Amino acid sequence: MPVVAVLVLVVALAGCAGTGGDSTSPPASAVLLGTFTGILPCADCAGIRTDLSLYSEQPGGEPTRYAMRQTYIGTRQGDRTFESGGRLTVKRGSASEPDATVYQLDSGKPEGQRNFVRAGENELRLLDREQREIKSSAPRSIFRATTVAEGDSGKVIEVRPGERLIVRLTTNRTTGYGWALLASGSDVLTRLTAGEYTEVVPTAGKPGAAGIESWYFEANRSGQQELRFVYRRPWELDAPPAKSTNYTIRVR
Repeated sequence: MPVVAVLVLVVALAGCAGTGGDSTSPPASAVLLGTFTGILPCADCAGIRTDLSLYSEQPGGEPTRYAMRQTYIGTRQGDRTFESGGRLTVKRGSASEPDATVYQLDSGKPEGQRNFVRAGENELRLLDREQREIKSSAPRSIFRATTVAEGDSGKVIEVRPGERLIVRLTTNRTTGYGWALLASGSDVLTRLTAGEYTEVVPTAGKPGAAGIESWYFEANRSGQQELRFVYRRPWELDAPPAKSTNYTIRVR
């Protein structure tokens, strides 16, 4: 990638490691409008896995708040995850498109301000600080996603073609246990990332080992597919799993 393009992307992503604004979490009364996910460029790591959730303060309203989780992949300290959140302003028009819809994320710090243009129903594209297009061949888009957790086990999950699916499962790596995927049915999902690990920060000074494994998929065509995850130690394949989850994914 050209040096100038890298510098532009670094500026656009500056401040993403901090937590700012009045809260990293939206109010309990906020309505989730959608979650977008993707890998954005990183100057000194393999990429920044970005999960951006948009919230409204009233049903049917425009987004007014956001929560964002960013995982820096392959840093010298391993994968590192940071969460941020704050207010969101919807702006009409960008530097290049007068009719564009721009989501401006305000973390409470000037260097942490971020701009995304709505490139379609399922895509948000990163702009620079002046709301201009970033001239680079590096990926700079995040895509609409549906997130499920262990508590959703047994449910039928409906997604649209082109939409992403995130499965988040709790784990404790110090015990040797981990999640394994058993998939069945027609191949309507493409697996993008398997078992991306995020450590849960311990509280009250107690050492913690709990974490989250995140599995990312993309719905590539209409149909149905079963996803079953089992939680076991890899050397105990003949033993029953400690727990399991299953989801029926319908793409239409």
